[in-house]
Amino acid sequence: MLRSLTSAVTGLKNFMIQLDVLGNNLANVRTLGFKSSRVAFSEASTQALSGVSRGFGGGFGKIKQIGLGVTISSTDMNFEQGALEFTGTDTDLAVRGKSFFIVSDGTKNRFTRAGNFFFNDNGFLVNSGGLAVQGWRANADGEIDTFAQLQEIFMDTTLTSPAKETSQAVLSGNLDAGLGPIAQVLASAIAFTESNEDALVDTKLIDLDQTSDPGALVGTAIEISGNEPNGDVVSATYPVTASSTLGDLMAAIDAAWGGTVTVALEDGKIVLTDDDPGESSSSISLVDGDFISIPTFEVRTAGFTGTVTTSRIVYDSLGEAHNLILTFTKEEKIGEWTWVATFTGDEEITAGSTGTIAFNDTGNVVSFGVDGAETGILINPNNGAAQFSVELDVHGSPGFTGITQYASDPTVFFREINGRPLGSLLRFTIDTTGIITGIFSNEENLTLAQIALAEFPNPVGLLRAENGLFDTASSSGNPIIGRAGEQFTSSIISGSVETSNVDLVRQFTDMIVTQRGFQANARVVSTADQILEETMRLKR
Repeated sequence: MLRSLTSAVTGLKNFMIQLDVLGNNLANVRTLGFKSSRVAFSEASTQALSGVSRGFGGGFGKIKQIGLGVTISSTDMNFEQGALEFTGTDTDLAVRGKSFFIVSDGTKNRFTRAGNFFFNDNGFLVNSGGLAVQGWRANADGEIDTFAQLQEIFMDTTLTSPAKETSQAVLSGNLDAGLGPIAQVLASAIAFTESNEDALVDTKLIDLDQTSDPGALVGTAIEISGNEPNGDVVSATYPVTASSTLGDLMAAIDAAWGGTVTVALEDGKIVLTDDDPGESSSSISLVDGDFISIPTFEVRTAGFTGTVTTSRIVYDSLGEAHNLILTFTKEEKIGEWTWVATFTGDEEITAGSTGTIAFNDTGNVVSFGVDGAETGILINPNNGAAQFSVELDVHGSPGFTGITQYASDPTVFFREINGRPLGSLLRFTIDTTGIITGIFSNEENLTLAQIALAEFPNPVGLLRAENGLFDTASSSGNPIIGRAGEQFTSSIISGSVETSNVDLVRQFTDMIVTQRGFQANARVVSTADQILEETMRLKR
């Protein structure tokens, strides 16, 4: 009878321990990276009531023994993956897999699944307890030696990306095969007429329908003004006589422009055509008091040189920007263009400022030449920076076309160009392998560090510590250090944290079972007590 009391007491004691474990699980239902535990029960020991006796035929019978209660064989941690919760904070990290983050107080490495990290005021990536996250720092070239000793992850907010001079520029796009130089054409907006018919070159000015007072017109002067194609100002007068014709006025205009334009009469309209094609500043205005209505002139055809221009910023060794302009001009020879390189500032091109590019009958580049230079445009920035050369690449590469010549709109542009100014650190990213990449203001991306992970032969053998930390023990084995996505299948998720893996339904179910188990053992104690009390009464 006393054995039943002893067994029931062990039940009461160990069910209270299980309730402690359940309570701890439920208390940490919102603890980041928390791993729930369960209690494993086993029979404490047994007592044999008698030895084994032989039965019929000399065989052994059943042994008579009775248990002496229950004990806890272990409390096992459940390392099942917890749900990931998005936070949007770049330094919040979660491990998807069975690996652990490594943190250190400077003397001892510890391990955690709670990735609510941040950069402290000294630039170190730390957890909420101030322990430094471990990994490997990159060298100045962005290279990481993962065979080196672990280091604290450090972020220098004053870090800069050094300036780099431009050495290569890749061009793409199209030069219009049908492109050619065009002369600008100006024409009077309204035709001159006589008796409502288009005027002719020998039509007298006083006979024009536009003349309101022929008598008053004679003896006056028509003011001729405007600009030549090159922008030079034109200013002249034409005195009107009784015999002045429209052709005489046109001759005066031609003389005023000094042979830079051709003047003609088309359907009663005076037309000025530039003698040389290309961009033009030509303009004309005729004014004569109130006795004749002279129409204004408008651009019928804009002048065009047959050129295509594109520009891009290049950088010298000091990181100063220079605006490089390339102008392509169509030549008379089929499929051939010339190009000229210029700058908008004080830069000097010491070699390679001009060249030619030729295309075959399928629109592809067959040759690209640079005059006076072997590799490219040689530039003297004239600002104290070193002279540098920019090599132009007009040929295509796998997946990209270079410059082509088809009968389509011109679209030449710099597809790719190296070089950069000095850049300051703007922000950083952390990828799934734990590599931290700095994003700089000069559009340079530089690898800064990589976060290390650890795995254990027997993670359930780890010692749980404070603040979501785990310590190694002989039962866990030594940590294996590696990288996410390489030595380990785990991945690191930036902007998220791993939540507790406590299953509330399971915990409440276990709590009910624990409560009933405790009640049942308490009933054993009360029942045994009643029996002992009755036994004591037998003596009376």
